[in-house]
Amino acid sequence: MKVLLRKIHRWLGLLMAAQIVAWMASGLWFSIFPIETIRGEHLTRPAEDLQSGGEPLPLNLAAPAALGGALDAHFGNDWTLSSARLQRWNGEILWRVAGVSAERPFVRLVRGDGSAVLPRLSAAEAEREALSWLLQPGEVRSVAWIDQIEPGGEIRGREPPLWQVRFSEPESLNLYLDPWTGEILARRTARWRIFDFMWMLHIMDFETRDDFNHPLLQVAAALGLIVALGGVLLWAFTTSVFRRRRTP
Repeated sequence: MKVLLRKIHRWLGLLMAAQIVAWMASGLWFSIFPIETIRGEHLTRPAEDLQSGGEPLPLNLAAPAALGGALDAHFGNDWTLSSARLQRWNGEILWRVAGVSAERPFVRLVRGDGSAVLPRLSAAEAEREALSWLLQPGEVRSVAWIDQIEPGGEIRGREPPLWQVRFSEPESLNLYLDPWTGEILARRTARWRIFDFMWMLHIMDFETRDDFNHPLLQVAAALGLIVALGGVLLWAFTTSVFRRRRTP
């Protein structure tokens, strides 16, 4: 029995060695770096929402109920408003409105007086907006319009379209901006890309990098558990604490 258990443990351990090392290495990486630094939150400033009781508001500020004309001109009659709040953007106080149009969620900025929806950002405006988000000066490498998200890409899980602004500094940062509001939808850094690679190894999803309920991971986890329990049983069979003492 002991010989059979040792052989099973040896061959399963050899089979699972690479994945067990991947689990340990990726788990170590996850534990070392705070998720805020992996996401690059320390590189950008927070959004400038207006707080109640703050600075005086413009006299021509429209009420939320008066924004319908601007939204009709922008969407037609196919829209439903779910929220509206004030926001400062490039020194101007605007309405940030969110809702649904054509069965898709939307976020738009409307002039404070309710006269019009702000147009979509151009490439130059997206670059300028991305630079304004940084806490330290950055060096832009490229600006790209993203209208399709590739499976397994670094911006998966987001709805296109959006602007991608790539920086060489700081930390090879990529900012993904909402094309209508200029808000940051995602930050991707060199540290995040290592994290994403480690996450792929950890959950063994080598395509989309999001599925941790697939059969390959389940089988590997079961085999890893067997290897661990087999090691405990081998120790129990071989250690003198559990072996029957021989009488002289």
